[in-house]
Amino acid sequence: MLKSISFPQMFGKVNTKVVADHEATLQNLKYLLSSEQGELLGDPYFGVKLKRYLFDQNNYVLKDILIDEIYTQVATFMPQLRISRKDIEIEQDGTTLNCSIKAINLLDYTTDMYNIVLLTGEERI
Repeated sequence: MLKSISFPQMFGKVNTKVVADHEATLQNLKYLLSSEQGELLGDPYFGVKLKRYLFDQNNYVLKDILIDEIYTQVATFMPQLRISRKDIEIEQDGTTLNCSIKAINLLDYTTDMYNIVLLTGEERI
């Protein structure tokens, strides 16, 4: 059973709030993809180098680089997920960058689709 501390409501009146299984997997995947490499003090390799490519030319090469980066980080830091590079899709919708990942959750061997917003137009860097 996979457990993780709930975010952003981490604390109750007398206890720490915890999420489990599929909800914990989704939450941990969101943390991984929204973290920039070097932000986590305990592990400088945790996270995706998304800000590095923020102002690069928008083309298919950049899309492949981002997919490779996401695949490498998920395969490294999320052992409960079995993914294939071809099951990661990145789509741009106006000023929003979305990522869809189809993966097998090894907790109960079910196939899940994870949809995560990587960037929105309102974010300031």
